[in-house]
Amino acid sequence: MVPATEIARRHDALRAAMADDGLDAVLVVEASDLVHLTGVMADAHLVLAVEGEPVLLVRRGIERAEAESPIADVRPLGSLRELAPVLAERGVRRLGLELDVLPAARYLRYGQLLDGVELVDGGDAIARVRAVKSAWEVERMRAAASQLAAAFAAAPALVAEEETDRAIQIELERVLRRAGHQGPLRFRGLNGVMFYGAVLAGPDGAFAPWADTPLGGPGPNAAVGKGPGGWRIADGDAVTVDLVGGDEGYVADATRTFFRGAPCAPLGEALAVCEAILADLEGLMRPGVPAQDLYRRGLELATEAGFGDHWMGHGPARVRFVGHGIGLDINERPFLAQGFEAPLEAGNAIAVEPKLVFPGIGAVGVENSYVVTNAGPERLT
Repeated sequence: MVPATEIARRHDALRAAMADDGLDAVLVVEASDLVHLTGVMADAHLVLAVEGEPVLLVRRGIERAEAESPIADVRPLGSLRELAPVLAERGVRRLGLELDVLPAARYLRYGQLLDGVELVDGGDAIARVRAVKSAWEVERMRAAASQLAAAFAAAPALVAEEETDRAIQIELERVLRRAGHQGPLRFRGLNGVMFYGAVLAGPDGAFAPWADTPLGGPGPNAAVGKGPGGWRIADGDAVTVDLVGGDEGYVADATRTFFRGAPCAPLGEALAVCEAILADLEGLMRPGVPAQDLYRRGLELATEAGFGDHWMGHGPARVRFVGHGIGLDINERPFLAQGFEAPLEAGNAIAVEPKLVFPGIGAVGVENSYVVTNAGPERLT
């Protein structure tokens, strides 16, 4: 269970962010945000105002919410019409909603029911608060990272013995679950699909992804369209093992590349370049450094090595980031991406993943998860 002091700290931080944004309150319904601010998953609405105690209005799961959430005021919610009186009690005139993920139909319904309340974006304030992790959160991510250590320890033998990338994936999922992996993972956004990660061998690694990721794979079928496709591993093939651990909702993300036999050209050299880039980028993982600088530096180094056209994908499938924040979602702030100028802060948890993709041949890369500290990056994986 999340300690009551931890939930109170998050509420205080969010109230300060809300005040900065001119919000009277936020109305929270998205799963990860609910878990972050209540400590429990339920079909619920959280009303957190700048002034006054929070109220958790629960449609389903109230028994667990009452037992496991530190929030004292937990009430049943029979109808969305019951929201207006709660907001009126707190004098809410300007209400923040999670506009990045809230369905349009729900937004319109709130507009009908909350007469006289201005509905604005509150997701930005929540995201800013979630981007800075506490010591308690980092401990959960260390536990997730230990699951990945177990999987990577098992990977070399599997790469040597199994026939396909899909077979390796299946065995590594078993290792992760036995190491304590929670199973389901969260990916914020429309059509977000998250799994344990992906093992991709040979050309499967270079298959252009439909998602905003450098590697995707063909997947088991066109309806899923990501993950291993069952490539039969041959001598010289690269096998990228990109996995996500999960503990009490929190994730750690890492990638290792293995080869069956001697790597075919240019994959061995390309992997060495990725490793050198990651080592260089660790020097930029400090408070005050603009997040986009890591992407730009990685591209500069890849280009100098002759691999600029293969940096973080190939052709129109290339992504313009070299990493991302992690936490309760695999894709949180900060984004180490072109155009993301906000500086890194102490407490940011980030996954940094320099990768190079070669159509028809394969992909290579390395990735670690870190916590940004005033003394430099702490490597979790």
